Amino acid sequence: MRRPLVVLFSAACVLACGTTGSATDATSDGGVTTTTGASTAASTDASTGTTTAEPTTGGTTDPAEAQCQADLQDCPDEFKCVLRRGAADWEFVCLPVQGDNAAGDACHHDGVVAGTDDCDETSWCIGAFDTTGAPWEGLCYPLCVGDVCGNDQRCVGIGALPVCAPICDPLLAVGCTADEACIFREPEGFVCFPQGTDGHAIGEDCETAISCAPGLHCSQRVAGCPPEAFCCTDYCDTGSADNTCTAQGMGATCETIGATAPEQAHVGACVIPE
Repeated sequence: MRRPLVVLFSAACVLACGTTGSATDATSDGGVTTTTGASTAASTDASTGTTTAEPTTGGTTDPAEAQCQADLQDCPDEFKCVLRRGAADWEFVCLPVQGDNAAGDACHHDGVVAGTDDCDETSWCIGAFDTTGAPWEGLCYPLCVGDVCGNDQRCVGIGALPVCAPICDPLLAVGCTADEACIFREPEGFVCFPQGTDGHAIGEDCETAISCAPGLHCSQRVAGCPPEAFCCTDYCDTGSADNTCTAQGMGATCETIGATAPEQAHVGACVIPE
């Protein structure tokens, strides 16, 4: 029921699929391989006996481009551990902090080959992720360190780079800013990410959830589309006795998407039953 994608917003997806057959996360399922456990070196404090992991710099004292571990953010001050596209593969490296835009601010990313952005040391610029290396505009999201996020946020991965994204409810249309869309992130549930530019309507084809207009879901088995195709459809409440699906006259019913978070497990999508 899944298919690999090569795009996020336009080029590489950060989204994942649910039980309704929604589009997959290209950074984890579509051929982009990342490693969170990048090379580190151990050092021991002689006075305490404490051993800590340090980024490997290839025998130099320059921390720039040292390999690092994204979920630990183990780079020195004024550097952050970010994902970039190296000569051979995707990699996590320490790169200099080049801006002071905080979480929620608009930002500019220099592209996946450069790897740098103008967010501050504790955040990363999410936007029209282009695997060719083209820069993008987006929003700064907090880096998720040690799987810890603030209240009303969830730690989700872009590839293997974890960020904290606001939790939202697509049925209530709350939790996101005007520049964001509430999308399903497997398996837990729904978070806010920057809106895409396509804005496809119900019944139109989609490659990711961001291909659809805000408030719609990208799924298979959508009324009016071939069963294996991915098209935009509306959300619904599986706990409701009423069929609220726009395409109910074409046989659409409400089926669970598969969110594991108890407070979001009731969110469904309007699809044709199998």
